[in-house]
Amino acid sequence: MLAATYVLAGRLGFTASAVQPVVSSAWPPSGVALAALLLMGTRFWPGIALGAFIVNITGGIPPLAATGIAVGNTLEALVAVWLLTSFAGFRLPLERLRDVFALVVLGAIASTPVSATIGVTVLILSGGAAGIPLRTIWLAWFLGDAIGILLVAPLILTWVTSARLRLSARDTIEASALVVVLVAFTAALFQTRFSYVYVIFPVTIWAALRFGPRGAATASFIVSALAIGYTVSGVGPFATSTAVNNLFQLDTFIALLALTSLTLAAAIAERRAVESALRRSRQQHQDVVHHASVGVLRTDTDGKILLANPALARILGYDGPEQLIGRDMAGDVYWDPTQRSAIVARFEPVSEVTPLEVQWKRRDGSPIWVDVHGRLVSDSADGTAYFEGFIFDLTGRKNLELQFRQAQKMEAVGRLAGGVAHDFNNLLTVISSCTEFVLSDPTLPDEHRNDLGEVKKATDRATSLTRQLLAFGRTQVLRPSTIDLNDRLAELLPMLKRLFETAIDIRIETAPDLWAVRADPGQIEQVLLNLAINARDAMPDGGTLTFATENAVVTPERPTSNQEYTMKPGDYVLLRVRDTGVGMNEDIQRKIFEPFFTTKEIGKGTGLGLATAYGIVKQSGGYIKVHTAPGKGAEFLIYLPRTEAAPDKIVPREHQIDSPATGTVLVVEDEAGVRHALQRILTGGGYTVVTAANGAEALELFVARKQDIDLLITDLVMPAMGGRELARQCCSLRDTLKVIYLSGYTRDSLLSQQTFEEGTEFIEKPFTRDAILERIARVLGAERATA
Repeated sequence: MLAATYVLAGRLGFTASAVQPVVSSAWPPSGVALAALLLMGTRFWPGIALGAFIVNITGGIPPLAATGIAVGNTLEALVAVWLLTSFAGFRLPLERLRDVFALVVLGAIASTPVSATIGVTVLILSGGAAGIPLRTIWLAWFLGDAIGILLVAPLILTWVTSARLRLSARDTIEASALVVVLVAFTAALFQTRFSYVYVIFPVTIWAALRFGPRGAATASFIVSALAIGYTVSGVGPFATSTAVNNLFQLDTFIALLALTSLTLAAAIAERRAVESALRRSRQQHQDVVHHASVGVLRTDTDGKILLANPALARILGYDGPEQLIGRDMAGDVYWDPTQRSAIVARFEPVSEVTPLEVQWKRRDGSPIWVDVHGRLVSDSADGTAYFEGFIFDLTGRKNLELQFRQAQKMEAVGRLAGGVAHDFNNLLTVISSCTEFVLSDPTLPDEHRNDLGEVKKATDRATSLTRQLLAFGRTQVLRPSTIDLNDRLAELLPMLKRLFETAIDIRIETAPDLWAVRADPGQIEQVLLNLAINARDAMPDGGTLTFATENAVVTPERPTSNQEYTMKPGDYVLLRVRDTGVGMNEDIQRKIFEPFFTTKEIGKGTGLGLATAYGIVKQSGGYIKVHTAPGKGAEFLIYLPRTEAAPDKIVPREHQIDSPATGTVLVVEDEAGVRHALQRILTGGGYTVVTAANGAEALELFVARKQDIDLLITDLVMPAMGGRELARQCCSLRDTLKVIYLSGYTRDSLLSQQTFEEGTEFIEKPFTRDAILERIARVLGAERATA
């Protein structure tokens, strides 16, 4: 097919022979050969050689000479392809100026001398150049091949490799009109008596501008074909002189026509490609800015916002970036308007990106923290152009940092409170015990008895305060059991009704089939009582207090900036305590669980009620949250983990054993005052008492007298050996030994949960004489009853 196409193009080329029968003014096969090898590859060179041989031998050239000329035609195409692909980086659609220039210089000028030189040499050797100047033949051959490459190769390459032609109806009409104008105008120009053929150039330029390289190549081919046809027929301005002059004038016209239209089309195509790339780049930039998860900002030197993206609008609380354009940074964005000048001053010395943490404000006026990665963009011509930067919202991180510092402060205060409570418990134990010793004297005067009564009352109030401190610090000992919160609310209701005024309506909304929880019943009742008292104080004019229970399933949640903590997923029992009181603002909400924080008047509140509730709930493995707003009441939500066990049944306590107090008790307490008080109480109660100041000393005494000692009373935290370890070793030596722990603040890592096994006996400090004697009698009495 390639050889046949080459032959057909050659027969057309022979019609334009002017100098010698086989030397054409425009040789189309040269353009066919170059385009074919560029499109299909140099491996198709045999098709070129075969076609060249056939077209020459059928033109009257002897076989040997036809073979030589065919070799020259083939080498010309191969050299042109090699030059274009190896040195010019040639692209086939001719949409770059460098490709057009490469086709002209390397394809039409640098490679055609190969064919012209070989062809002229063959003609000389075969006698075909007789009577014709060799320079004329060589130049005519060279120009004919060059014109063929300039006309035919672009036509084939642009139609085969360019994008698929998609013409609208308007484009089709315009293209048809263009072809008609080209043909008619060219025919008219070549048939006039005056040489105005160059007037056709604006029409070919029109084709190049509207239809690109493809239109330029087509228009040049049409005009050139008509020009060659008229000139060969002896018509037109290029048929008025000798054959050689006519040839040169015609080739000059065709070369200028093709070069002008192709160059202009390539320049337009390059510009359109650049514009398209620029549009894509701008669109990509807009997409990046629009879809970025961080804020993008650009302002002028006066602080007027020139550019913003949706992320920045979300950060600042606006509906869209268009609402930010034109706003003033100092007045509308900065929390402190005077701060912007200081920020700008930090950017001015350098143009590098500088990260800064700045406090801004949202549209509603609420403060936010942002991390600004900005820079100063300078223009060497007129100085500073604008500021630009990326904005990262730090509000969530700042809130978490604040909450973390708050948690650290609460933990430190809790440790301090627990330590203070521990020391006070020991002191209060001694005070309470000694007060009872004195009050038990029948000869004590009444006025002294009244004074000691006041001391006793103060001691009891101090005891209540230390227990709240222990609860807040989560260092009190819990006695957990499986409970039903519905039952606890029912038991608590009568007490609340007696405690509150009639103006407060107490409602209980319990969920059926409520799950059980594992907690200390007394501590949970303390939480409910504290929340109820807090609600009562928030409703001075009356209102409604609602207790509601429900089963809740907590799923994995994504933490937010205003969230105190993330709850562990699982099943919970949710207890809601809701009032219709005055509510709280955000500042109070952040402080309500802090110890000693209160909104009450001086002397009317300790600030430990909610702190105690917080500590008990957290120690029980639960969570406590609050939802409130000024004037809308408050709702406390308490989440306690579900347990699969059935609620414990309340078993009535058996009657007290009235047998005389007998037995030997080992008292282990590192505080001398508490130890002596216990020894005095137990000795007065009829027991034999052995004392020790620490666990190691107590273990030695027990080993020596283990068969005599019936009961071990030990503090939990002591030097040398703790109470739990002492009890474990003593019980291993005598499994019937009874143990009572003295509870208080503990820092023992083994008691990090502050819980005891079911059935463990313990007495909280400070204790009373009657309470400890009753507990000892019950423990030892139960042992005797079992025996």
